[in-house]
Formats: sequence, structure tokens, C-alpha cells
Amino acid sequence: MSTIELFPTPSQAPSIHAPSRLPGADDASTKALIHVLKDNHEKWHIFFNNVSRFHNHVAHHVLAIWALGANKDLIEAAYTFDIPFQKPVLEPTERITDVNFKDHLGDDSYHISYMNFFEKKIVENGVSQVLEEFVFSRGANITDGAAQDTQPVMLARFFAMLVHPLLHIGNGLEFGLPGMVVEGLALAAVHHGSDAHLLPASLFEESVAGLDALSAKILVLDNPPSARSRHQATKEVHAFDIIARIMKDKEFSSLPDPDMFKAIKDPKHSATIVAYANQWTLDIEGPEDVRRKIEELQWMNSLIYAVSGYNAKEKEFFADFYLMHLVTSSLFLPSFVAYLTPASQKVLIRGYFTISLAWFIARRPRSFDLDVTEFFEADVATPQARPSLSFNPPTWALVPGPSSANPWFPIIQDAIMHADDHVCKLQRAFVHFGEIYGMREAGGFAGTELRGAGGIDGSLFLRAAALTAKTTGRDFKDGEFQVWDR
Repeated sequence: MSTIELFPTPSQAPSIHAPSRLPGADDASTKALIHVLKDNHEKWHIFFNNVSRFHNHVAHHVLAIWALGANKDLIEAAYTFDIPFQKPVLEPTERITDVNFKDHLGDDSYHISYMNFFEKKIVENGVSQVLEEFVFSRGANITDGAAQDTQPVMLARFFAMLVHPLLHIGNGLEFGLPGMVVEGLALAAVHHGSDAHLLPASLFEESVAGLDALSAKILVLDNPPSARSRHQATKEVHAFDIIARIMKDKEFSSLPDPDMFKAIKDPKHSATIVAYANQWTLDIEGPEDVRRKIEELQWMNSLIYAVSGYNAKEKEFFADFYLMHLVTSSLFLPSFVAYLTPASQKVLIRGYFTISLAWFIARRPRSFDLDVTEFFEADVATPQARPSLSFNPPTWALVPGPSSANPWFPIIQDAIMHADDHVCKLQRAFVHFGEIYGMREAGGFAGTELRGAGGIDGSLFLRAAALTAKTTGRDFKDGEFQVWDR
């Protein structure tokens, strides 16, 4: 069997709508990155906790800080910090083949076996075909005549546990790392598909009107974001319309607080979530429509995280651990689109929207408290720089006094240095969204049903990043390292 290099030097992203890489990477830091990726692949299991199945984030961590410009020492320090949490890799059990592929789904003792299987498939068929066949096809999700609890439901596994398989594969696609795609596909295979009722069979039977003749390469989203929302010109149901409707629905607003997962796990509620997701307009006629719908998802998930977390009265911010994952995962949607056929792009986008709505509902009542006007009137867009990151300008400086010339600089610096890997991933997403949407003026969302949406502008991402930096950047007492709010 021929082979592929699992962890080559990272390549350029497959889409211009993927994040830029900040200056800082050099030969030494890149070699350190590749060493960590290979060592992690060979030594450590994809889960580090047998009960809760917490995920190994080593690769996510070092890739995010490398892309933000971290040097060799920081990359090695991040790995040193993460190693004590890891669990040694398990020896392969039974070999996975086309015949028994569905027999061991959900069993993490087969993780290495699934990795070996997917590596072989990618060598034979390439990444695009493997994603199509083993995640987005009807056959990967539905076995006709099989009982519900034995269905393969690979898309549900792909979106499982705060979309971690999507995150892992997305890193592989963005950075051109087949090894991470292999790991992520195996991660999906050993996850449980408990959210499958949010992804009905009808999802795989929809066709993408007008796109059947186009190749996936045409849909790489090579047009820049437009300053004007199409929602203004053509009345369609926007993502903001859907969350506004959900917040008014007593089926969800009246649910008791304690069990946040009830809205996701209860089939009665999941049927309503799917119905809301299907109200969202997803008429795709070309790459601009694909890009525009991804943009909606990135704005929606960023807004939900930021606005629901801000308490104007107390001037405090609740950095929601769960909603944060919706922001970081949306970053990778353009990279997925570059590898998928039009039909699978629609499955990805509709399915991701549905899962995002489920987590939005699960985090009620806080997530339902979206006072958009109050958030955008608050003076929260300037991060509080640490003393080491501020300076007294020389006499030739344009402005007197201590200053951070660019408010993003201290945010990025803190993100690279932070020991918690989620901080750098979230701030990297906000940096990118600030880059491509930051100049958006208020008024573009005024036609949506979300109260106060007319005041939403491109400062959303700097505001969210600054609030996150303040909350996650606080000093911790000895033995305490609870960075995120839950």
C-alpha cells in the first residue's frame, strides 16, 4: 500500500475565507509543531478521560498558537503543559474493514483500528471522497431495515460532544494535515450518535437546486464578503429570525433550568428544533449563497456567545464554555466546503445550524437573554492591557500616555501565552471575524426579527474578544484553574 505524509509542513488553507496566519512562524517553530503533532499521534489516545470522554486537545492547541505566531519555546511549553492530562494510546484491537465498519462504532477501544482504516481509505481515495462516503452520504447514516439504535449515524457522531470531531477534521483540512483528518474521522467513529434525532433522514434526501452540474472546486468561496446583507434585498428567513422565534416559544422558555441537555436529548423538543431549523432559508444557487449562509452562522454563534454572556448591570461577562465551541467550530466551515460536493455542503450547513440551535436552547435561560441594544451601547470594546503589554510612547508617538496602538494586539498576545487551549482557539476565531466583518456598519440586520438587530455592527468581534480576554485572563489562586464559566 502506498503511503501519505500524515503531518507535513502546514499548507495554505483551501479557502480564502479561512483565517490568515499571523507573522511569527519560522523554521524552528514549524519543526516543533510537526514534532508535537507526530508525537501526540503516536503516544496519546483521542480521549483523556474514560468516563466523561474529554478530548485530547494537544493538536488544536499547538496549531492555534502557531497560526497566531507562537515561537518554538511556546509550542513546546504548550505540549509540556498538556501532556499530564493525556491517556496512553490503546493497542489496536480487531482490524476495521468495509465489512465490519459499522459493528464497532461508538467503542473507543477501536480508535486506533479506525485510524488505520481511514488512513488506508485516504491513501486510496483522497480526503474528499472519504468525507463524502463516511460522513455525509445517506449510507453512512442510514441502514435500511436496521433498528434505530443500530443505525450508523456518522453525521451525528461528527457533530457529537460539542462538535469536537468537526473541530479536529477542520484543523486537518485548513492546515493540510491528513493525519488530523484521520484522527478526526476516527474520533467521530468512536463517539456516540445520541443526537441523531436532530438530523432526520430527510436531511440526506434534499438536493441542492441548480448546483448538480458544478464541481466542489467551483465552490471554494472565492468572493469577498459583501457589505450589504442579501436579507435586505430579498426577504428570506435569516438565522437571527430563527433565534428570535425560539426565544418566544414557551416550549423552551418555560423549561426548568437544571438539566441543560434535556432540550437536546428529548425527542419531543428535538422535533421542534428540527422544525425551526427547516424554516431557515437555505436556497443555494452558487458559491456566493454558500458563503453568505456560513457568514450568517458565524455572526449568529458569535452574537449568542457574546451578548448572552454580558451583564451590563454588574459589568461582568460569563464566558460560556459550551457556547464558545459554536464560535470556534464555525471558523472551519469554509475549509469543509472546499472539499465537499454541493449536496454535502447543504447537509453540513443545515446540520450544523440545527446543532447550534440545540446548544443555544440548552444554555437557556442565560442564552435567551439577548439584549442586543444594551450590549452595543456598552463601553467594552477596549481590552484592559496587562502592564507588560502597555508602554509609554516615545516623544515621536502620535498620542501621549500609555497606549495599545491596536486593541487586538494585547488580546492576541494573551491568547498565545494562555495555558488553556480554548482561549487561543476562540480568540483566533474572533481575530479572523474581526478582519473580514469588522468594518460592517450598523443597519445590515435591521430587517430581521431579532430585537435590536439594527444596532449590530462589526465591533461585535472585538467586543467579544475583549470581554473574553478580561474574564479568562484573571489571575488564579494556587490550585485553581477554572478558566471558563459553566
